[in-house]
Amino acid sequence: MPRPKVKGLVIDAHTHLFAVRHAEGWFRCADHFGIDSCVTMAPLEEAVGLQRTWGHRLKFIAIPSWQDRGPQWVDNWLIRLEGFYNLGSRVVKFHSAPGTMAMRGVRLDDPRMRRIMDEAVSRGMILMSHVGDPDTWYNGKYAEDRGKFGTRDEHYRMWENCLSAYKDHIWWGAHIGGNPEDLPRIQYLLDTYPNLHLDMSATRWMVREVSNRRDAAREFVIRNQDRLMWGSDQVSGNDRGFDFLASRWWVHRKLWETAYNGPSPIFDPDLPNDRQVEIHGLALPDEVLQKVYHDNAVKLLGRVGVRFEG
Repeated sequence: MPRPKVKGLVIDAHTHLFAVRHAEGWFRCADHFGIDSCVTMAPLEEAVGLQRTWGHRLKFIAIPSWQDRGPQWVDNWLIRLEGFYNLGSRVVKFHSAPGTMAMRGVRLDDPRMRRIMDEAVSRGMILMSHVGDPDTWYNGKYAEDRGKFGTRDEHYRMWENCLSAYKDHIWWGAHIGGNPEDLPRIQYLLDTYPNLHLDMSATRWMVREVSNRRDAAREFVIRNQDRLMWGSDQVSGNDRGFDFLASRWWVHRKLWETAYNGPSPIFDPDLPNDRQVEIHGLALPDEVLQKVYHDNAVKLLGRVGVRFEG
């Protein structure tokens, strides 16, 4: 596939390269799609090895051990945060999707989370969050037990509590702020919180919802072209070879770069078999693609001392 028309590195700003053993195939596929560098989330135990061999193409986002729900989970997270910091990470991720909060019993604005945020801020790290989830989930599995999972409005009030508390600090919202279905909501957040930046990651979710409101989404991206970074949310796995990885990066490039109108090669389990996704590409202007593929990630991470090689 031809390389994107970008000066400098093409950066996938939101990925999950989980293990050293996945990296060779991962970067072989990335090369095919013209992707030079990835900002990734990996367990600390794997990040050390990834840094050793592939550090020239990777930057890390600090994450906890997600399965740690023991009484020392905050202290353990702080230890891991320091480990990631020592590897050069300057971003810390808070996964506060409805399912995660229900599983862990901890909201984003919980005082225990504030302790971790305060430590990250003291180190000059960007605060990153996953808030929200697809409307198909809010209207489906989450609607079956709102007492357990909560509502979208509750979750965005929660996020605003944190955005307000850290309004002078950089905040990175994943997945177009977790609500591409309601771009006016996200525009309000961008207008209200000038230190908020967003990535455009997730594949099935973005392809479905961006395509469903193609013209509004294109206008949104162009309007906010200095505050958005491209990311795929690509996830590695022992059973995820070249074809799987390629399908994700192919779909993203078709969605953002071209005027392609046609079926997605990726099955969407949130839709019936007879109503699968049709991609409606945004054909973003070259100057916008330059920013979302390269400039904005370089500038944002550069503010906290992260430099990309090449």
